[in-house]
Amino acid sequence: MVKLIKIETELMPKEIIEQIKIKASNFNFIIREIFNMANEFKHHKIQVVDDFEYYSIMICNPEKAYTSISANKIRGAILLPPKQLVINISNVNTIIAYLKINKNDIAQMLPNDTKFQNGLDESGDKIIELINELGDKI
Repeated sequence: MVKLIKIETELMPKEIIEQIKIKASNFNFIIREIFNMANEFKHHKIQVVDDFEYYSIMICNPEKAYTSISANKIRGAILLPPKQLVINISNVNTIIAYLKINKNDIAQMLPNDTKFQNGLDESGDKIIELINELGDKI
């Protein structure tokens, strides 16, 4: 079953982003893109309150992603979306959230692709390890 992982920390969002940049390589990830969603919304002429802090971080293991997509291009539809973390302030603390797609979910989408099922599940577990280093599970 798809699972929403939420971690709470006293660090500010920009501190978390810096920690993710530092620690990502320990888990064989790179940071593909960091979206400051306040800026993204403003770019599209959405009126955003001054204290709105919300970030979307795309992480990736480019070698593994390339190998996987090269073997079966449809994997990209499943592979790319679950590599996003979101960071936002909630009350006094910052929340890091990640949507984990597990092996059983992937098996329903690509039942004959066990290598991909295992690989994406393992990558998701590494992402959880990475964010667990940044705060406390909630």
